[in-house]
Amino acid sequence: MHRIFHTFSKSCLLLTVLTLAALISGCAPAKSTQQRKAIFFPPAPDPPRIEFLTGFAKSSDIEEKKSALSLLSLGSDQQGPEVIRTLTKPYGIAAYQSRIYVADTITGHLSVIDLEQKTFRHLPGNEGPGRLQKQVNLAVDDEGNLYVADTKRLEVLIYDAAGDYVASVGRMLDIKPVDVAVDKDFLYILDLSHSDIKVLDRKTFKHLDTIGRNSENPAENLSLPTNMALDDNGVLYVANVTSSKVIKLDRDGHFLGSFGKRGTGLGQFGRPRGISVDSAGRLFAIDVEHQNAQIFDTNGRLLMFFGEPASKLPTGTMNIPADIFVHREALDFYQQFASPGFTLEEVILVTNQVGNEKVAIYGLGRMEGVDYEKYVEETESLRKKKAEKNKK
Repeated sequence: MHRIFHTFSKSCLLLTVLTLAALISGCAPAKSTQQRKAIFFPPAPDPPRIEFLTGFAKSSDIEEKKSALSLLSLGSDQQGPEVIRTLTKPYGIAAYQSRIYVADTITGHLSVIDLEQKTFRHLPGNEGPGRLQKQVNLAVDDEGNLYVADTKRLEVLIYDAAGDYVASVGRMLDIKPVDVAVDKDFLYILDLSHSDIKVLDRKTFKHLDTIGRNSENPAENLSLPTNMALDDNGVLYVANVTSSKVIKLDRDGHFLGSFGKRGTGLGQFGRPRGISVDSAGRLFAIDVEHQNAQIFDTNGRLLMFFGEPASKLPTGTMNIPADIFVHREALDFYQQFASPGFTLEEVILVTNQVGNEKVAIYGLGRMEGVDYEKYVEETESLRKKKAEKNKK
C-alpha cells in the first residue's frame, strides 16, 4: 500500500492534474523563520500545494521554539516555570480564532493552545460536574462555545468561550457519543451505539430528530460511525468503520453520496478516522492504516493526498493520525512558518497518537512564480496522448 502512495509523481499523472485543477485558487506563506528543509506535498517536480509548517507534543516544545526561533512561548495557568504539559494520546482537534483545542484520551485533559497569545493550558472547566472522563472529539460554535463528546460519561459536555463548564446533554438519549458538530441552530451528536446521528436544538438541547438509518438501502446507512464533519451548507459527512466509506447526508438525513471504499489504492481507505470540510467544500479525510490524509472534491473525486508514514521523512510525517481540522483563521500568524514565496490559503491541523509531533500543522498554499494553470494544461495534454496511445 505504502509503495503505491509514495510513487505519486511517477504513476499518478491524472491525479496530479485533478489536484492542481481543483486547488488552483491558491495560497502561500511569507518569509520562513525556521532553519529546516521545506517539506512539500506533492514532492518535486510537481508544483507544491501543501507544506508542513510546524508541530509540537508538549508545552516545552513551544517554549523552545520561542527561545530558538522567537515564535512561541510557554504560558502557564499553574505556578512555576517548570510545569510541562504533555499531549499523551490526542484524538479530536478543533480551532477557534487563534486557539487550538486538543482532546487527550489518556490523561483526561483537554488542552487549549493559543499560539498568538503564547499560552498552553488545560481547559479550566474540566473539574467537578464538568470533569471529562474519556473525551474523543469536539466542536466549537460561532460564539466560541466548546462541545466535547465523552464516551465514558456517555454525554456531550458544553463549555463557554472562557472554558467554563455550562451543561451536559445526552444522558437521557441512551447514546455513546463519539463525535459532535454544531451550526447556528442545531447540535448533531454521532452515536456509535445506534449508528445514527441525534439532532438537538442548539439552545434548548431538545431532541428533534434521529438521522442516518433512514434508507432502505443498507449501503446508504451509517454503520459503526466514528467521526463526523459539517460543511457551511449543513451537509454532514460521516466516516464508517464497517464500509470504510465516508457517507454524505443532508440535515434531514437524506443520502447524498459516499466517498471511497475499502482498499489500498488511491481514493480508497484502510481505516478512515477524522474528517474535515473546508470553505471550498473539499473533504479532508485521515486514514490511520495508510497514515496519510486524502483530499476529495465535492463530487467525491480524489484530488491529492499528503503525509507519509513516519519512516519516510525526517519530520512532518503522520504517525497513527487520528483527527484533522481545516480552517482559515490566523493565517497571518501561520505565514511566518512557511517557506519564502509560499502563500497560505488554509491551515490544516492533524493529531498523531505517536511521535514528537502530536499536533502537526500544514499549510495549503501556492508558490509564487509557479504557473499552475500551464502545468495543468501540459499535464492533461500528456495524459490524453498517453490514453490515445494505449487505445491503439
